[in-house]
Amino acid sequence: MTRGKLRPWNLDIMRSLIAVSRGLEPADYLFAGGQILDVYNGRLVEANLAVKGQRIAYLGSSDCMRGDSTSVIDLEGRVLAPGYIEPHAHPFILHHPVAFADEVLCWGTTCSVNDNLFFMNLISPDTIIEMVEAICRHPHKMLWSARLDSQTFDEQEAAQFTPEAVSRLIQHQSFVQVGELTNWPALIGGSDKMQQWLLEAVSLGKKAEGHAPGASERTLNPLAAAGVTACHESITAEDAMLRLRMGMYASLRNSSLRPDLPDILKGLLKYENLAWERMMMTTDAPKTTFLRHGFNDHLIRIAIENGVPPITAYQMMTRNPAVYLGLDDETGGLAPGRIADILVLESLDDPTPGMVFADGKLAVERKGSTLIRYHDTVRLDWNGLGIRILEEPSVDLNSIEFQPKFNGETAFPVIQLIDPVITMRCDYVLGEEIKSLGDKLHIEKGRGLCYAALISRDYRLVTHGIVKGFANKLDGMATTYTTSFDILVLGQDPPAMLQALHRALELGGGIVVVQARGIAAEIALPLGGSMSSRPMGHVIEAAEQIEKVLVAAGYPHHDLFYTLQFLSSTHLPAIRLTRDGIFEVKTHELLRPSRPIPGTRRRGND
Repeated sequence: MTRGKLRPWNLDIMRSLIAVSRGLEPADYLFAGGQILDVYNGRLVEANLAVKGQRIAYLGSSDCMRGDSTSVIDLEGRVLAPGYIEPHAHPFILHHPVAFADEVLCWGTTCSVNDNLFFMNLISPDTIIEMVEAICRHPHKMLWSARLDSQTFDEQEAAQFTPEAVSRLIQHQSFVQVGELTNWPALIGGSDKMQQWLLEAVSLGKKAEGHAPGASERTLNPLAAAGVTACHESITAEDAMLRLRMGMYASLRNSSLRPDLPDILKGLLKYENLAWERMMMTTDAPKTTFLRHGFNDHLIRIAIENGVPPITAYQMMTRNPAVYLGLDDETGGLAPGRIADILVLESLDDPTPGMVFADGKLAVERKGSTLIRYHDTVRLDWNGLGIRILEEPSVDLNSIEFQPKFNGETAFPVIQLIDPVITMRCDYVLGEEIKSLGDKLHIEKGRGLCYAALISRDYRLVTHGIVKGFANKLDGMATTYTTSFDILVLGQDPPAMLQALHRALELGGGIVVVQARGIAAEIALPLGGSMSSRPMGHVIEAAEQIEKVLVAAGYPHHDLFYTLQFLSSTHLPAIRLTRDGIFEVKTHELLRPSRPIPGTRRRGND
């Protein structure tokens, strides 16, 4: 990419910047009296910095561009740093992308590269581009990744990933990479579509983001040979070093699901002559409540606390991702010609900014505990974009059963959660904990078992399962927030499960928890059943209440929302609920098929 891809660049802008730098025109802003974080040389320098329009015009000792119209910011010993760059974001974790942009800008993140999977499954490529171009008006710069696979084995979702659709996105200037490549086995196994898409991307100078947790050199070699340029799935320091050795960038992750960063950094610091310039840091896709504590600034703080030299920590969040993305002539550092995304820090040890300038204007300011937002946000017509409230059920919900049918079997394949997202198959012999009564299977309460029902998004099929390790005393909950966009209902009391399902659909989509026949917690997610239309503050508070109620019900893991999202996702081991039935990932075997919902009728018919 070249200068002008993120923000306008033309002859008039060039001439104005030259004039300001020579003192022939006044600057809009002059930052003086502090230190500049020079991420290019890796040091702090005492200098003035001048801004004209959306870009930096001058860096040095002069103040000759100071005029009557210039706003002078006296830094009083503070530090100027470049805006942070998030190289791998998912801006739809209960919230929508604009709410995400509004929130992370407050923490100093002025640019992010964002996954498009949610939208790929709901709307056309042309509509995605319409959304992307509308969001470009936001002072937070949202760039995008083009997914090459649907992250499930579902044929309906895979049908969205046509050669024409994916190529349309790859060719758009706001899509700077492809990936993340969750179905990398298809890529190296000979998938013509994926290989052609990857070739198209790298031929255009774009990047390819891998997704290879725990991968050995046997896997990373063909991925690197195919053109994969980075991977965020390092779990250990050795994983990161192997990716660097393969010529990839290593994105070091600290998310709510995988808070790996401290251990990775401690391991890396044992090595000599580290290639820090080939490393970045990412939050990946943290749960919404993670944002109570910051965003990329939080990662810089973790790095400093774990022994990384402070300037190196900042470089991994600014210069390094800019260089990786080919955007370092536009962003990632404080130098003439760069976009004026500037953070005012109290000190290098405190990466949470007191002031955030984006596009050369003051966007956010912290005054004590008060946060003042000056920037304009972007208003999108989500309904017009096709991201709508869920359709009315095509069946009588009261006809849906939540307990598995007894088919004369002697054992049942229970889905046991061993952490928030990884499962294992446990075949329970029918007896004390799971028993047959009439034509249904019943669970014994207090044994950590829950009924689980996945209702297909078209209300035609239901998959019945039993989950262990989710909750000990949960009456019922329902969620439309799932990777497969189907409806997941969990609990130990079928009437409460039905109540939660009714309420979730009344909300137009959402998460609802029912305890003692009352609504204990809920959040409405009317945008495609997965995103709130409300500001981030509301989303965080609602999510915290849901977590609180589920912890009280015995949820034992550290990331509830990923459990809900991934129980129907077939890119992780070992068994999952899908609309076709209980699915074993490794063997692709349906262990127990789904059943038609009674009274299913065609949509639109009475």
